[in-house]
Amino acid sequence: MTQNKKNFTYIISSIIILCILYISWLYESINIIMMINLYSIIFYTIHVIWKSTRKKKYLDFFEFYNYFIYTISIWIYSIILILLIFIYYNNFISPAKIPQYTLSDWQKTIIFQWMSHIWSENFYNQIKQEINNVKKTWGVLFYEWVKQWSKESNEKFNQAIWIDFNQDLYKNMSKLYWITYQENDIFLWIQNNLDYNIDLSIDEIIKLYDKKAQESKIQNSNNNNKEIIDINKEMINTLNQFNNKELSIIIYINKALLNLIIKNNAKLQPLILDIWNKNLLDIILNERNKNLASEIIKSKYDKIIVTYWLLHFDWVYNLLKENDSNWKIKNIKYFYPIK
Repeated sequence: MTQNKKNFTYIISSIIILCILYISWLYESINIIMMINLYSIIFYTIHVIWKSTRKKKYLDFFEFYNYFIYTISIWIYSIILILLIFIYYNNFISPAKIPQYTLSDWQKTIIFQWMSHIWSENFYNQIKQEINNVKKTWGVLFYEWVKQWSKESNEKFNQAIWIDFNQDLYKNMSKLYWITYQENDIFLWIQNNLDYNIDLSIDEIIKLYDKKAQESKIQNSNNNNKEIIDINKEMINTLNQFNNKELSIIIYINKALLNLIIKNNAKLQPLILDIWNKNLLDIILNERNKNLASEIIKSKYDKIIVTYWLLHFDWVYNLLKENDSNWKIKNIKYFYPIK
């Protein structure tokens, strides 16, 4: 091995070990060093056997070990570099942006703002200001927030989505992304009390789901046999496995992934829709779309800001146009939810 390669190996290896020491302390550093040494012995044994079977000279262990550490250093350096570029690009250079659509039929103006239950505090503050601007000019708020439900309906809902859905889910999820979970009360009572929950309850969703089940008994029967995953518990277990420094690194990676997913939302939608319980998804989307469009059409108010999941927008917009072809998109404004 050349001296340049040796120097590179020493520098990169030292930096990696120091970083591990800083992030995970002594125990993890010793553990990683031991694993690398163990694998070097395993691969050296393979090297000796392979060369011996071909009747060729094999390297002595220390020479092989230097090459092995050099190769490992190159791989780790490359992976870290790619990861840093990925994080920096998606979190700082090109973070995801989400739209706010302004619609009009020349009588009513609807501002449709995409919302999610976990996003940055700065984003939520911007939306508060948007609501304030609309309501101080005699507008009202229509918001998405699943209404109260019974324990029986909640159990059926969990079985249908295969996930244990509870109130702490978004709170714990937000900790994995270093962002804020939505507390809907912050959007209410701004300027006035003209805030309307335009959503269904889980009781209503399950009632419609049970009715649909009569048309597709086999599919729903299969769904009922699936084990419910306690996502909340899994997230708590995951959070408890890492110290604060380790978690901060995971958070930056998760935020970059979340930015990437949001930017490719249109491409991922078909995949997301395909893996869901189709009967339940049909109700969560279509029935809520019909309900929202109906409330907009029959509303006495002519200026409404709507905070809803973006997946509903195209369907609601089409339903409005079916009722009145005058509906048009007048303006699109963008926000950065995780920047």
